[in-house]
Amino acid sequence: MHKFGILNVLVLMMASFAQAEVVKDNSFLMEEAYNQEPGVVQFIQTYQYLNPSHDWTYNFTSEIPITDETHQFSFVVPVMKQTGEAGESDQTQVGDILLNYRYQLLNTPTLAMAPRFTLIAPTGDYKKGFGTGVAGLQFNQAVSITINDRWTNHWNAGFTFTPDAKDVNGDTATTFGFNFGSSVVYNYTPKTNLLCEFVFNSNESVIGPDMKAAASTYYVVPGIRTAFEAGEETEIVPGIGALLGIGPSAEEHETGVILYLSIESKLW
Repeated sequence: MHKFGILNVLVLMMASFAQAEVVKDNSFLMEEAYNQEPGVVQFIQTYQYLNPSHDWTYNFTSEIPITDETHQFSFVVPVMKQTGEAGESDQTQVGDILLNYRYQLLNTPTLAMAPRFTLIAPTGDYKKGFGTGVAGLQFNQAVSITINDRWTNHWNAGFTFTPDAKDVNGDTATTFGFNFGSSVVYNYTPKTNLLCEFVFNSNESVIGPDMKAAASTYYVVPGIRTAFEAGEETEIVPGIGALLGIGPSAEEHETGVILYLSIESKLW
């Protein structure tokens, strides 16, 4: 069978378990601007693996509505594995935890907007490179545009501010970072989506007393996700995407994979 025929069969098989309502879920690396419905809690797990470093990051996220869709609390717990230098062992630890408040500023049939305000808790061990050693602040603006029944476009822009961040030696400097991204979602079926994300991040790190250096990453992430109903009030959304470095990230031959699993259930 022609390769495109095989792809069509596989996608239709995945979609055959789903119902007609269009899935609205987070993209793999970006936020979509839809807060949780009243009583519906979402649990998200992502796993990113990168070559050639062989580093990986696992994130556990829970999104919880506060009374209704207008206000939402969420938290993100990251676990990171860093490959040791020559002669050093690999390390795996919890990083800095994110505590988020998100406001549903707008939600119409064609346009949704949701700003997020985040406190970054210094739970990671900065002496081993898993955190900054101090509390930080983050802001992100998510915008979702429904073009038609098949196509949706999402945009993110934000920044991170960390006063007196520490490096592994305890030297401090105030760091700043910013992020920008866009994703396009195509509804192959109401419950099966094809995605392509572009994500840019630029972050500063401390390299000495009041000294810092900036580094940027650029990724294109094509992927697929599909939704399954587990009972009347639970939805499971697995997904997979490829991390493809472009620009400076391509020069460093950065590639990888991202695995995604969302479980959303009405708890009250």
